Amino acid sequence: MKELKNYIQSAEKKWLEQLYNYCQKIFTDKKIPSHNHTHHLRVWEYSKEILYAINNSCEINYNLVESCLIASLFHDTGLTRTLDENHGCESKKICENYFKNNNIEILEEFKEIPDAIEKHDDKNYELYNYTPDSVLSILCNADDLDAFGKIGITRYTEIYLLRGINLNELPKLVIKNLDKRFLNFEKTYKNFSELYNKHKNRYLTTREFFEELQKEL
Repeated sequence: MKELKNYIQSAEKKWLEQLYNYCQKIFTDKKIPSHNHTHHLRVWEYSKEILYAINNSCEINYNLVESCLIASLFHDTGLTRTLDENHGCESKKICENYFKNNNIEILEEFKEIPDAIEKHDDKNYELYNYTPDSVLSILCNADDLDAFGKIGITRYTEIYLLRGINLNELPKLVIKNLDKRFLNFEKTYKNFSELYNKHKNRYLTTREFFEELQKEL
């Protein structure tokens, strides 16, 4: 546990401030509070939670921690170019351009990052392998965890309305998407009981809200 803590501290010292500031900058003129730089930071916090949860049964090395941090801070930046559900490709381009424009060498150890960023928005999970310690699994599930709980209620409502979804259709579509996210989380991390039970309760909070909203509408 101490070793993982040191990995996280080292990665954050190297990357967190510069990437968070960059993320904040590119969202400055975009009114998407539910998915802006603060969302990206929360996803990194959830990524750390997953890393700590799986640390005893999966091999956690520094490269994985560093890759998860970078992926977390770029994964939804593509929403500054398109509000489409399939924005991962644009996020990947923004990440690659950041490294290129700042003359930062993309090491072989970072090869999973662009792929994870591009595929994280596939909420049908067709390109997913349910490996708990892959960058894609951690990023995808950390992003999904931020759709659970009371923050998830706000985030779903804002982004769906921005995409032009009718209010009367919103609860049904949210519940469908929410259930897919939770099923994916369950398949990947159910064996990590403390992590699983905590976020199952948060999922139910979100689901119950939209169930009640659907009844009222």
